[in-house]
Amino acid sequence: MPFLFDFLGVLASWRWIGGFFMKLLSLSKNLKGVKHVGKDNPELTGISENSKTTQPGELFVCIPGAKKDGRAYAEEAVHLGARALVAQGSPVKGLDVPQLVVKDSREALSRLAHAFYEEPSRQVKTIGVTGTKGKTTTTYLIRAILERAGQPAGLIGTIAYQIGSKVYEANNTTPSSLTIVKLLDEMKRQHCQWAVMEVSSHALEMKRVLGIGFAGAVFTNLGRDHLDYHKNFTNYFRAKTRLFTEFKTVKARVVNADDAYGQKLLRLLKKKAVGYGIKAKCFYQATKVETKPGLIRFEVQGHAFEAPLTGLFNVYNSLAAISILRELGLSWESLRDGLKYAPAVPGRFEEVTAGQDFTVLVDYAHTADALKQALIASRDILGKKSHHKLISLFGCGGDRDRSKRPLMGKISSRLADMTVVTSDNPRTENPKIIQEDIMRGIPQQLVLGPRKRVWIEQDRRKAIHLALSMAKKGDLVLLAGKGHETYQIIGTQKNHFDDREEARNILKEMFTTKGTKFTKNAKG
Repeated sequence: MPFLFDFLGVLASWRWIGGFFMKLLSLSKNLKGVKHVGKDNPELTGISENSKTTQPGELFVCIPGAKKDGRAYAEEAVHLGARALVAQGSPVKGLDVPQLVVKDSREALSRLAHAFYEEPSRQVKTIGVTGTKGKTTTTYLIRAILERAGQPAGLIGTIAYQIGSKVYEANNTTPSSLTIVKLLDEMKRQHCQWAVMEVSSHALEMKRVLGIGFAGAVFTNLGRDHLDYHKNFTNYFRAKTRLFTEFKTVKARVVNADDAYGQKLLRLLKKKAVGYGIKAKCFYQATKVETKPGLIRFEVQGHAFEAPLTGLFNVYNSLAAISILRELGLSWESLRDGLKYAPAVPGRFEEVTAGQDFTVLVDYAHTADALKQALIASRDILGKKSHHKLISLFGCGGDRDRSKRPLMGKISSRLADMTVVTSDNPRTENPKIIQEDIMRGIPQQLVLGPRKRVWIEQDRRKAIHLALSMAKKGDLVLLAGKGHETYQIIGTQKNHFDDREEARNILKEMFTTKGTKFTKNAKG
């Protein structure tokens, strides 16, 4: 998968070679309360927010960060050829280039990017999807339906950024405003009719999506996550509502009517939004719902749908995709056909097979509710009356919301037959402290003694081996938390680690082929 920086570098070169320039003062007209420091009015070839990738002739925007301020890198950017700066509050001292002094450099970056790239979201219809869980699958489904209907769509989300056949590695669920605009501009040049985007609460709060002409907005649900940043549910919900209340271009709004916060949002929006769901009476209510391993079926307004997906939560994701696209004008036939052939989403209930006689699934579930739904769906695959075991493996990220850790421990110990607690991305936090937080939600008798059902293994690779070694014929192992991720962050180091890859390698080591049967080898 190409890195995003490769794409940005190519795009910057294309703009420069094509002779695309804009004068500093002309560009600054898009800002309110801006102060121009210096006499020069240079021609600009682009905009940069990263000093290390700044190209000659660009405008460098100093963004204040949680740990470091972009002002500290202004000199490096100028050394690499930046012709002007944007600084928040006061000019950067000691640099002989013109500067635009603004009140909020994040807001300025967004407005400048949209102006420089000539408002690409006005030509590429953009759909924003927000919520705690379901965003990734919903955006994939929306894009798949549009593509099958002959309407090319780009994708910006947690797993990757996709434009036509090109796939770029994603560093954030919702990237910076500059990156978003460059991606939208590339989609416009590649003749995409649509852009489908995951919109995180952080992005809404930090003005990364400011200026985008959203055509449609989707609310999936609100659960416990990111409270380390938002502090409480009131702030978290308020951040999400911005997608529905602060963008005048939005023509269609759809909301999960079965979610408590979704109901609250529907009351707030009144007639400006429609609901989708299964339990609540709403405009897009699913009936005759069936869920089987690898298949869901339901009806909406008399139209029958099916998709090669698993679990009730994917009925909700499908409803979200169907309702927003129907509101934006797609036919029922296009919706039905597109959903039927929707591809699997990487790291979302993704099966790992190496010839073993039990099921191994990798899922991104990293919140209490997401883990609960993943375990319920896994139990459905086994069958509620089945004697086969459900084995759960999960951890919690470090330097993040601690309140969800005991909840996840409690849920896994209740819904799974066996649980392995391990590390996720501990980051700079002590993994033992993270595990102690998780264990506070697990009854002590399940950890020690004859009723033991919970094991602790800090090393994730060893933990996966442990979970797989417990499985017998017909059992199901759920490896939760990392999903599509191909790395593990320990300290400040980002190391290669892929649950799917690890599980497949371990399974190959554990089993040897004998005809059509698989037997555990001596190492197992």
